Amino acid sequence: MAAATLLLAAGCAASSAGGKAPATVTAPRGGPPAGWSAAPTTLAPTTLAPTTLASTAPALATPGTAASTPSVPGRTVTAPAGGLCPTARLAVRSADGEGAAGSTYEHLVLTNTGTTSCVLRGFPGVSYLDAAGRQVGAAAVRSGPAGQAVRLAPGASASATLRTVHPGIQVGCEEPAQSTPVASLRVFPPANTTALRLALSDVSACSSPAVQQLSVTAFTR
Repeated sequence: MAAATLLLAAGCAASSAGGKAPATVTAPRGGPPAGWSAAPTTLAPTTLAPTTLASTAPALATPGTAASTPSVPGRTVTAPAGGLCPTARLAVRSADGEGAAGSTYEHLVLTNTGTTSCVLRGFPGVSYLDAAGRQVGAAAVRSGPAGQAVRLAPGASASATLRTVHPGIQVGCEEPAQSTPVASLRVFPPANTTALRLALSDVSACSSPAVQQLSVTAFTR
């Protein structure tokens, strides 16, 4: 997945006194955002103003469960604009997985667990993690149009289609030694710098970041 760049918003125009407002860091519309790394995610959680996202380390227990995890060093960023859904008010699950011609297609479903409506717009950021929280292989590239904003009432869901090319097919991932077990999918909701994790069981992925094994569409109803 192509990395989305955190945009450094310039300060407001100079006041009559000649001063400038401090610059703020604006979260991107799609992940993964700039600033996250493939290192184990043991850093302080990101704080979104005015909403504080308190993240805890996930317990990767049963497949299909998810937990919110910090992904970048602690910093202050603006909350998602336009009522976009923050990670702390979303849950992720996988649905309708099926295989076709050496690939698997599944829906990554995000559900609004909050008490007010919010909006999803654009692509998630998706990558594999090993049991230590390190990224395995390349992040997902974006596939198809950006789509329209999807408003989620409390309890409502939207989904993006994730395609995974099986190990053993692509150049650079033909041999067993070129793939490795993975423990979870890391999913950045659009406009967020804090990720969700979707636990996996008995799944291997291509180790090389030069092999593009994941692609994902924008969210739709």
